[in-house]
Amino acid sequence: PNRSKGKPRFVSCLLYLNDIWDAETWGGPTRFLDPPTQEVYDVMPKPGRCVIMDQDVSHTVVAPNEEAGSRPRYSLVWKLILHPTEEGQGMDL
Repeated sequence: PNRSKGKPRFVSCLLYLNDIWDAETWGGPTRFLDPPTQEVYDVMPKPGRCVIMDQDVSHTVVAPNEEAGSRPRYSLVWKLILHPTEEGQGMDL
């Protein structure tokens, strides 16, 4: 798994890029799912917002709704690899 001691940890950094985004009207959240409980948590796109997550976290992008018209929702994702500096080191965030 991604959290094994002594192994690299893979992390995603999601950045919302739109200068203007009316999330309450236009929607378009990133939806996270907790598989054991089936609970859903939506993170609304907000200009400049950054979300850092373990790459194994279940998530999806929900399309903007009709009120968004033809406005695209831009985001950028960086894939980061955190390498342990010592044998057996945990890579907790």
